[in-house]
Amino acid sequence: MDLEKFRFIEYYLSMKVCIINNIYPPYHRGGAEQVVKRAVDGLLERGHEVVLITSTPEKDSVEQFGRLTIYRKKPFNVYFYTDAHKHNVLMRLLWHKIDIFQLQMAHWVKNVIKEENPDIIHTHNLMGLSFLIPRVIRRLGKPHIHTVHDVQLVEPSGLIIKQQETSWRYNGFPTKLYTWLMKFLIKSPLVIISPSQFLLDFYTSRGFFPDSQKEVVRNPLTVDGEVHHKKSDNDFHFLYIGQIEKHKGIFTLVEAFKHVKGAKLHILGSGSQEKTLREMTRENEHIILHGFVKREDLPEFFSKIDMTVVPSLCYENSPTVIFESFYFGIPVLASEIEGVAELIDGGENGLTFCAGDVVDLEKKITWCIKHQQEVQRMSSKTKTALQRLISKDYITRLTELYSQAQENR
Repeated sequence: MDLEKFRFIEYYLSMKVCIINNIYPPYHRGGAEQVVKRAVDGLLERGHEVVLITSTPEKDSVEQFGRLTIYRKKPFNVYFYTDAHKHNVLMRLLWHKIDIFQLQMAHWVKNVIKEENPDIIHTHNLMGLSFLIPRVIRRLGKPHIHTVHDVQLVEPSGLIIKQQETSWRYNGFPTKLYTWLMKFLIKSPLVIISPSQFLLDFYTSRGFFPDSQKEVVRNPLTVDGEVHHKKSDNDFHFLYIGQIEKHKGIFTLVEAFKHVKGAKLHILGSGSQEKTLREMTRENEHIILHGFVKREDLPEFFSKIDMTVVPSLCYENSPTVIFESFYFGIPVLASEIEGVAELIDGGENGLTFCAGDVVDLEKKITWCIKHQQEVQRMSSKTKTALQRLISKDYITRLTELYSQAQENR
């Protein structure tokens, strides 16, 4: 369909869209909820009505904001989704068993959908709500689109460590049983959206979604504002933004930074390993821990940065921090991991290093410090890279797929 014609039709034929995600601001854990927030805001701006179904660690509530209605419910489980890092392996295993067959949540979602009667249902992360929700949607006969954000339908933690893919942890009977169960429960929604080709191939190769239309739709930008770069000293400034967890490679980065001269590392984020990180960096004045930083304060940090580092040890889909960094004109030094490798064009918008390799990472950090003109050249190309990665307006593509799903159900 011609794009201009589609937008004309979209303007006059608004839809009622139901979006389901396990958490939504003010609660946060990763990038998925920020993507959902952008989708909600974009749909509202286009004149659509949005019903958001999500969870809460507090009392159940229904919130109304113009054409947006937010339903929040506290799941019946041993702890809330974002508190997993506070509990041991046995408690997390119990939590997952309860979570998969959350009949209470599935019944509640069914009642909300029946009451609101949306035109389309778009699910995202269901862990922490109920994996029975796709079955509910099928029984109600509603057109269903699902976005995958990570590998949680194969590995409950959502984490697969690079170079450990063949271990029993990821290939043993419990994982195979869990994978089979997820395939059985979610089956084939009309459309599957993935922010990266890697993640789409990951699920397709394992037999997921055999009858679904599959689309790669890059995540929308989740930041606003402008950056005017201002150097306060002659040091080269690196930036890490993310969870303070081992799988994010933060300790690999700190280890690689031990002997670096003429540079500073700024670390933004929180997590279960904060105390350990503070002890490791206590005597290193070149590593600065800022803790959790609000999203509206990110432009100020980016204004002083020369290079963003994404040292992840686990499979990554499409890290939002890379898009944010490109948006602010900052190249990225990242682990050479599947979803990340799609975004980094070596020597053009950033550099990659072997995941978990402290020596290789230290070499790349040192290279950046010694070749600052090359880094500046990469900085000038990040906006071009961003346009290539986000080639089509996210909301326009979503509404195209919504319309097609309604026609093809």
